[in-house]
Parts: sequence; structure tokens; C-alpha cells
Amino acid sequence: MKTIIFPLLAGLAMAPCHADSALTLSTGLDYSSGKYGESKRTETLVVPVGIKYEFGDWTLRATIPYVESNGPSAVSGSGPDRVTIENGATVRRRASGLGDIVVSAAWNAFQDGPWLIELAGKVKLATADAKSGLGTGENDYSVQTEIYRTLGSNTLFATLGYKKMGDPAGTNLKDPFFTSLGWSYKASAVTALGLSYDFRQKVQDSGAPLSDATAFVTHKLDQHWKLQGYLVTGFSRASPDFGGGMFVFYGY
Repeated sequence: MKTIIFPLLAGLAMAPCHADSALTLSTGLDYSSGKYGESKRTETLVVPVGIKYEFGDWTLRATIPYVESNGPSAVSGSGPDRVTIENGATVRRRASGLGDIVVSAAWNAFQDGPWLIELAGKVKLATADAKSGLGTGENDYSVQTEIYRTLGSNTLFATLGYKKMGDPAGTNLKDPFFTSLGWSYKASAVTALGLSYDFRQKVQDSGAPLSDATAFVTHKLDQHWKLQGYLVTGFSRASPDFGGGMFVFYGY
């Protein structure tokens, strides 16, 4: 499952491969709006700094986000790590600050012709202020496998994973399976576009599964710079009604 969707989609937009050694930095803006099971909307703006380092068969990633959120106090976190924790309060709150830092490591377990299979582990660190609703205050842990298949200018991809949720005080969250399916098309040597669908089991009995779709386009400005824009729409109470973002990547 995509933590902040842009680093993953940017990689998917071009044919998957691993450099001998490559460092990529990224930043941008991500906006989302939804009710998440509440009567009022929560609007969230995320400005992340992403770092990706590839060496041999390994890819290491870290995302450090700045988050601004305005909505009901029951809604905590941002992106796919957002959960609604009913606490009996109906206060609307506005908060900003450091979000939850996410780190991951992926291993190229198999690559043969058009096929690529990666195994990955990810940790969401509870660096956000739980009292202000920027996070749950607990670490989450995920394991997943990602499969890619190129067909000429097209790339098909799929993810299957499992997340161990940290339980905030007084709440017992379920540990969900999650999956994604997608397609990207290399329209030219420098531009690619695609679609993806994400699903995650519900994390509370009273909640709903996460279900949303993303359309994205990626454009390489030169050998170092890349831009990406995307739009998101949700199909469940756990997903944003709509969202989008624009990001810039620099690799060397």
C-alpha cells in the first residue's frame, strides 16, 4: 500500500529496473478531503521530503512529512495511515507539524526479462503529535510483495501486503491485508501515465475498508529532474472523497 503515493508511482511510471547506485530526492504537495465516517470534512495538506537510495538489489526509502489537518478530532493521521478513532468528542481541530516518518527496505528477489518481484518491509514511526490528531501515536509495521510485468510500452503491477497496526490507548485496531493493482503506459521517452486501485481491509469493526483509485502522469525534464501529478478518488468511508498532488524528483 502506498504511504504517500508519489514515490511509488514515479517508479512505476517507467520500466522497473535497479541502478548500480542511485540517490533520488523528492518533495511536493499532497491534498485530500473526505469525511472518513464523520459528519464534517477533514482537509489535509502534506508536504513530504522523500529520500530513495538504490544499490545492487536493494532500495531504501524514507519519507518525512509536514502535515496540516483541519477536521473532526476523531480523525487521526494522513494518507493510507489515516484512521478514525471514536473518542466521544465532536471537537473540530486544526493542527500542523511533523507527521509520521515512514522508512522501508525492498529487495529485488527475482528479475527475469519482463518480470520483477520485490519483497519489502516498512515501518511507520510514531513521530507525529497524537494529541493534535497528526498521528495515532503508535508505530505500524508492514510486509509486502510487489510484482511488475512489462509488455512493450505497458507495465502491469500488483502489491499484496499485511500491516501490523499499533493500538492507541483504549482502541484495538485490526491488522489488515492490503493490495493494489495498476497499469502504466510509456507514452514517449519522457512521459508516462497510468492508473492504480488500492484496497485495504477495515481496521475497526465499525469502520470501512479503504478503497480508492489514482490516475497519474510522470514527465522527465532531463536526466536528473522528473515531475509527477496525480488525482485520487475514493469509494468508501475510509477513503478521501477526492485528492491530488504535484511532486518534483531529483536523481543522481
